[in-house]
Amino acid sequence: MYVLHGTIRKRIETMRIRLKIDWKALTQLPGSKDLSSKKILILDSALRIISEKGLHQLSIAELSRESGISKPLILYHYPTLDSIIEELFFFSGKMARYFIEKNLNREASFETKVMQMIKSLFEWTLYNKEVSEFFILMFHSGTKNPQMQKILKEILQTAHDLWERIFLESMRYKSLEELRIHINGLQSMITGSLIIMISTNRTQDANDLLTEIRLNAEALLGVELPVFELN
Repeated sequence: MYVLHGTIRKRIETMRIRLKIDWKALTQLPGSKDLSSKKILILDSALRIISEKGLHQLSIAELSRESGISKPLILYHYPTLDSIIEELFFFSGKMARYFIEKNLNREASFETKVMQMIKSLFEWTLYNKEVSEFFILMFHSGTKNPQMQKILKEILQTAHDLWERIFLESMRYKSLEELRIHINGLQSMITGSLIIMISTNRTQDANDLLTEIRLNAEALLGVELPVFELN
């Protein structure tokens, strides 16, 4: 398993990760992967084990009992437990993009799309608190696992790409430098708030944090943003 230390390792190992994945929708997304029915069954079973018993209870033997697939066949598809975990989080990143894009109205105004994006990021984090916390812990632990580093980088890039599309479609920017400053500033503010919300267990204050982000975003972008509340 990943080389982690102290409280970070203990926290990750005992996490209950609850994430419902629409595998069919995910495999059709750009940059995704094709999955056989056996792989989907293995991954779904792994999610159930992690959700009900914690990451520390995930083993090939337990996975075989849960899925009904023999241990040799599981190892044929996924040679290590790490490879299963990496696959799960690869798809959780794809699911985040699917969720966010589904909630973006391409016909809406720039101001509305900005708030739709912010709201979707908050809601995804709240709906998948354990997954979000896992990524935050992995980020702060400075994981050396190349695949996990790649997944973390892809998740950050996904959010950046969506912001860039919203900003470019607005036709508001004559300078790419100004556009980048606004995107990076907005992304940093939101990421910081989400990290605070999860790491300090302030999920009950999510709407207050959303309001704070809206006000800061208005100051950064020089626009008035609509008031949204989390569902």
